[in-house]
Amino acid sequence: MSIEVVKVDEHYLELKTKGETYTLFSPLVEYLSEDPDVEYVTFDVGHPLLEDVTFRIKTRSGSPLDALRRAVQAIVSDLEALEKSILA
Repeated sequence: MSIEVVKVDEHYLELKTKGETYTLFSPLVEYLSEDPDVEYVTFDVGHPLLEDVTFRIKTRSGSPLDALRRAVQAIVSDLEALEKSILA
C-alpha cells in the first residue's frame, strides 16, 4: 500500500492511498467515529478495481494522528481479544 499525505495540520489530515479499499478503511472509520475528539471522518473509494482511497479526518481537539493511533490500537486490541476467545 502506498500513502500520500495531501494535507495535514493541527486538526485535519487527508491521505490518498493505493492498494487498499473497504477492508482497511471501514473498520477504521467506525472506530474513529466513536472517538469524541473526532469531528468527522470519511473515506472515498475512487474505483474499487483501482484500489485508490481518499481518507479525511478532522478533530475537535487533539491531533488527527493521535486519534488515528488510538483507533488502530483499539482495533488491534479487539482483534487480539477475538483471537483469544476463538482459540480458548
